[in-house]
Amino acid sequence: MSLGNDPRLVRYDNLLDMCGDTAHPTPLVRVDRMQTNPNVSLYVKCEWTNPFGSIKDRTAKWLLKGLAERGELEGRTLVEATSGNTGIALAAICAQLGVPMIATAPHALSPEKTALLRAFGAEVRLTPTDDDSGLHPMDVAFRMAQAIRDSDPDRYVMPNQYDNADNARAHYESTGPEIWKQTEGCVRYFFAGFGTCGTLVGTSRFLKEQDPTIRTIGVQPVRGHHISGLKNMEETAVPANLDMSVIDDIVWVDDEMADEATRRLYREESLMVGPSAGAILAGALQYLGDEALSGIAVAVAPDSGQKAATYLAQILG
Repeated sequence: MSLGNDPRLVRYDNLLDMCGDTAHPTPLVRVDRMQTNPNVSLYVKCEWTNPFGSIKDRTAKWLLKGLAERGELEGRTLVEATSGNTGIALAAICAQLGVPMIATAPHALSPEKTALLRAFGAEVRLTPTDDDSGLHPMDVAFRMAQAIRDSDPDRYVMPNQYDNADNARAHYESTGPEIWKQTEGCVRYFFAGFGTCGTLVGTSRFLKEQDPTIRTIGVQPVRGHHISGLKNMEETAVPANLDMSVIDDIVWVDDEMADEATRRLYREESLMVGPSAGAILAGALQYLGDEALSGIAVAVAPDSGQKAATYLAQILG
């Protein structure tokens, strides 16, 4: 006997139905202590409330859905390069589907994320600590995944979140409509980070179709940064998902700015954010400091600090 799905009762037959959508969106929470511009209301979209703890749950769900629809998943082992969150979500869903998975990742991947990948049954292969290729560690992980797939294409399949249109589609069909509905069409500014660019591009594409005057601001880390989940496009491969036509401005942040914003989000707003959220909020606060700006702003918080306890111990003391 099954009670059946009913989002109104927060009851689900399938864990994947807990991923955010317009019927049960992830929450928006106003940041009111850190915001200095009285003309702007800044809201954080708390993506850690997705079932596997991050916005990448949406990405993973759509990536696997696309592979299944194209007949590319059955009988294969999934292999994907990840900085943590997408790999964790893919591993969790693959565990439900009975699909084996190999995750390749930078050697500096946090112990928490490595443990979660393995807990969900993924085989984890980290990049060599002595790599002298000169490539960004994420690009090394990507090449490792490609090499595994290319060694036996009939055995392995690689969704490739960086170049797969299903990544942006996930946010065009879910994150964007949620924000539009939650703000009652009043959102004026949207902030997300440069990473695989699915969230940034897919959400912006939807919002701009509703109102072309909405401004999308991409938050990009400086060269040599150590902000997990975000990418500097000058020092790493540019994802095919990136569409600059739907991005109006770029704000640059460094490690110190991200760390300070993360500390303040914990101690002033009690928001359990991860490092990429700290960086995105640092960029949003910098941009919105111009008192000529007014209206509703939404910034994505991709995950919580629960997957980054080691990082938090370093910056919070």
